[in-house]
Amino acid sequence: MPESADFLTVDVCDHPPRGPWLWSRNVKAALKQDIPGLRAVTVNHSNHLTHQLGPSSFLPPGRALVAAWDSPESALAAFRGPLACAVRSPRRYSLDGEVVRVRVEHAGDHWHGWNPSDKGSRAIASEEPLAVIVHGILKPRHLLGFVKNNVHAASRAAFHPGHRGSVDISSQLPFEHTSVSLWKTAKLARDYAYAPGGHAHAMEHARTVDTHRTGVYLQVRPLASSGSLGLDSDAFPDLPPAARE
Repeated sequence: MPESADFLTVDVCDHPPRGPWLWSRNVKAALKQDIPGLRAVTVNHSNHLTHQLGPSSFLPPGRALVAAWDSPESALAAFRGPLACAVRSPRRYSLDGEVVRVRVEHAGDHWHGWNPSDKGSRAIASEEPLAVIVHGILKPRHLLGFVKNNVHAASRAAFHPGHRGSVDISSQLPFEHTSVSLWKTAKLARDYAYAPGGHAHAMEHARTVDTHRTGVYLQVRPLASSGSLGLDSDAFPDLPPAARE
């Protein structure tokens, strides 16, 4: 277990330059190098089914890089060096944050070998902004039910006053579904998660029926943010920009 909380970076490109296939190939090639300070990383497909329900939302045209680091300095050095190819899109959304809470659905659950660390971090206060990441791998027989429940949860997120953007990512289609959602405050995030409605019903169903074979839940303190995540306005305009170059 690392001796400090993970420093997390999230970079989402809805339309990667030169296309999503080439972006993924170049980033995976870069990750074959020894990158100092990199604790874990996933290269993902992405879409906005977390809050948009149009037909195009079911396609994964975007790409996303999620990485855990030992420090902000290690992350910046990598983005200025071998991972520069991942962050060249001018319409990219980028987030820097600190993992402040980790919960797993079953003992031993992990995110493709990554066991996130919140060691030494301070809990999020009710009025602080919050990023929530829920990584899950479905049992195949529950895929259609999950999609149905997700429709109701997404419709509620789209109109929730605390929602500042979200994205659905997956490095292993079709059974992995990992959501990254951004919230104006932790208090408003809890209202979306637990008040009666689509998400609360979906969460209760998933736990009662045990729909996932893997589940990892993260709370992340946003430290820097650049751009928007599926919305028309910047996600966290009061935060400094995420450094990538």
